[in-house]
Amino acid sequence: MSTTEAPAPGDSGLRERKKQQTRAAIHRSALELVTDRGLAGVTVEEICAAAGVSPRTFFNYFPSKGNAALGLPATTVPDPARATFLAGAGTLVSDLCDLVAQTVTLPEDRRRMKSLVQARPEMVPTMLQWMAEARSAIVEVAAERTDAEAARTAVTLVMAAVIEVAHRFSVASRDELADRLRGVVAEMGRLAAV
Repeated sequence: MSTTEAPAPGDSGLRERKKQQTRAAIHRSALELVTDRGLAGVTVEEICAAAGVSPRTFFNYFPSKGNAALGLPATTVPDPARATFLAGAGTLVSDLCDLVAQTVTLPEDRRRMKSLVQARPEMVPTMLQWMAEARSAIVEVAAERTDAEAARTAVTLVMAAVIEVAHRFSVASRDELADRLRGVVAEMGRLAAV
């Protein structure tokens, strides 16, 4: 009979740090290679070689080389965030700000991302595709709480706020992102009433 030992107290933290380091290495390699040679001039295999990972590992972190260069992971709505949103008692838009903040991961080095997009306009479709996929995943969840039209409109409003927050602020946490989203949405409402 074999026994399974529980992980040592620091093991899960170590595992998470290793994942973050791997993700950062892939992103850095992709960013440097795509900046130098353009998206079409780089292969996933070259990114993997530069990062010291296998293609299988690459696709555990990023769905494409464009996403890796921009630091945009695949967007899925986490189950706990979905459950909290669906049980929410706040306003639809305020609760959507929380859901979006728990779902969307803004790139940490947005300044370099902006520089890459300016230098390599072929990156714009990757960014737009990522935003569309994130919007679609969030609309699907929002439509479980309200009608489809209200879900699409409310999510469009909050996703527009995401773009504005990304341009204006650096955020240190998902809670801060949610607060910033609510602030920008409120500003949009005030501007619409003028």
